Amino acid sequence: MFDPHNQGITGPRFERAVRNAMLTVMERPGSTLVEVLRILSDEDYANTIIPEIKDDLVRRYWTDEIAKTQDFHKSEVLGYIVSKFDRFVTNKLTRNIFGQSVSGFNMRKIMDEQKILIVNLSKGIIGEENAQFLGLLLVPRILSSAMSRADISESQRKDFYLYVDEFQNFSTEDFAQILSEARKYRLNLIVANQYIAQIDEKIRDAVFGNVGTVVSMKVGTTDAQFLETIFTPIF
Repeated sequence: MFDPHNQGITGPRFERAVRNAMLTVMERPGSTLVEVLRILSDEDYANTIIPEIKDDLVRRYWTDEIAKTQDFHKSEVLGYIVSKFDRFVTNKLTRNIFGQSVSGFNMRKIMDEQKILIVNLSKGIIGEENAQFLGLLLVPRILSSAMSRADISESQRKDFYLYVDEFQNFSTEDFAQILSEARKYRLNLIVANQYIAQIDEKIRDAVFGNVGTVVSMKVGTTDAQFLETIFTPIF
């Protein structure tokens, strides 16, 4: 779950509610993140879609658990969850992205046809959290598209290069998976940032443990001491 500042806002109860909401709206083709917000905040809308749920466990979440929760506690819990989605759907720019039921581009096709996709995630245009959220959605999509190349032979897989500037804003374990597993699918990763401490320690270890080439410009004392262990004994 998206928790950019590691505030602990996404506990098990939060994740369970969001997971069931997403599984519910997926019963209707064409549903988007906007409908996830709606089912959590609009009881009348929820009542129209709950009878369509085919998964017994998901349906019982609404009929046995939520329906039997007192209105005060229900509004308190669901209201808290809605507030976390609200920032993404009230912004017109991001709502026009999340509110599309069909993607405007095919990532697998872009890879296979060696096309170029430029994604501008400028914080000055869409805001810091929206930029991070979009980046964190895009990277797993690129990874899954690359791994879907398992349906063709290695000789048919064409190189695709993923360049990520300001890497620290989008660093997740997906990057470690790209470095360690996506090579055979010809997904190549180039990342850049200013200093090592910007990256979470776990991600940092995964990156330096798998990366093939390290390029360093002028660095501070702390980074120099760390990079010494990387470049020794060559430099």
